[in-house]
Amino acid sequence: MFDKKDIWNNRYYIIPKVYMSLAGIWPYRRLRDRCICFVPMFTFCFSILIPQSLYALTAMNAEAIFESVPSALISITFSYKLVSAMLNSKHIKSCLKMIEEDWRSLNTDAERAILSRYSEYSRYLTRFYAVFIYMTSFFYLFKPVILTLLEDDTANVTKSSISGASKLPFQVEYGEKLDQYFYPIMIHCYLGVYAHVFSTIAVDTLYYTLVQHACGMFSIVGYMLEDIGKDSDANFHIKLDKMKDVDYHKALNCLRRHLHVIEFAELIESTFANVFLISISLNMICGSICGIQVVMNLSNARDAAAPLAIYIAQLTHLFLEFWQAQFLLDYSNVPYESICRGKWYYTSKRCRKILLLIMNRTMSPCRLTAGKIITLSIESFSTVLKTSMSYFTVLRSFQ
Repeated sequence: MFDKKDIWNNRYYIIPKVYMSLAGIWPYRRLRDRCICFVPMFTFCFSILIPQSLYALTAMNAEAIFESVPSALISITFSYKLVSAMLNSKHIKSCLKMIEEDWRSLNTDAERAILSRYSEYSRYLTRFYAVFIYMTSFFYLFKPVILTLLEDDTANVTKSSISGASKLPFQVEYGEKLDQYFYPIMIHCYLGVYAHVFSTIAVDTLYYTLVQHACGMFSIVGYMLEDIGKDSDANFHIKLDKMKDVDYHKALNCLRRHLHVIEFAELIESTFANVFLISISLNMICGSICGIQVVMNLSNARDAAAPLAIYIAQLTHLFLEFWQAQFLLDYSNVPYESICRGKWYYTSKRCRKILLLIMNRTMSPCRLTAGKIITLSIESFSTVLKTSMSYFTVLRSFQ
């Protein structure tokens, strides 16, 4: 369909490539070029955590702590995502090389159509996620913009009572220098939001692309398995000569591809396992605190907008992580189902042995975990939500 040189410029992969390049984690670039993008991105992403932490430590009441902790947890999560992607650049490059190999290994138009369908789906998903994150960041920044406009409208009438800190997207502590250096501090905060947005889009769209590719390859293996035995009838020879046994060679090719896809899935797991552990743990706490903020500000829509945007964003972010893992969990069972639907009973004895090997391997489905502790699936997502609600109940009692 396209050459190796063009694959990463194809519409299927252009979004992850662009954002990973801007974040400095695209593995095909030279290390120096990656560092030129990675260092400022990580600096803006992580440096905002320092004034955020100072604000949380110097907060005098629970309401101020609840207001500052979610943004600090987001900074930790996105900074860790960026660092983890940089440190796992070899794993990521291996995944991308396997994608190239898979495209080159496709022999028929039907196989290309299957993989194209899943790649197209990943493109729609990455576009949706990018737009969603941008919209969330817009609503998150909406409050300080409105406050600034309110100050401008009341400037000719009376002195504004709106503090400079409340016009920033984050709750930060710069001491007495806040008003003196308000605009440089505001630029720092906005660059922090920019770095957070680009970091999470870069890492998460890569994850969605890899998972959908794995699902597409499992579907191709299933398609090939269903094709075995189609040209045979009741007069087939169970002890057919090995060189003439076409179905045996088809099954052997399916076995190789199946093992290749399993290796690819294990590589995804090793790349993202620790990222999921940090992300899920901190998102549960962040979601609980944002829920409390929303409840506390139900009578004031202006103050409830920012925590509500964060809550919806983190909930959607978690759901997409678990949902894609559920995809991989389900599609890793496709070869087993395809063998059962196929005409395996019209194949030779040696071919059946290969099919049994494939079925035996599918008994242990491919899983994505959070630090080898919890398997990501829709069922475990509901467990995470219940845990988050438990945190919410406990923290609500301290209000």
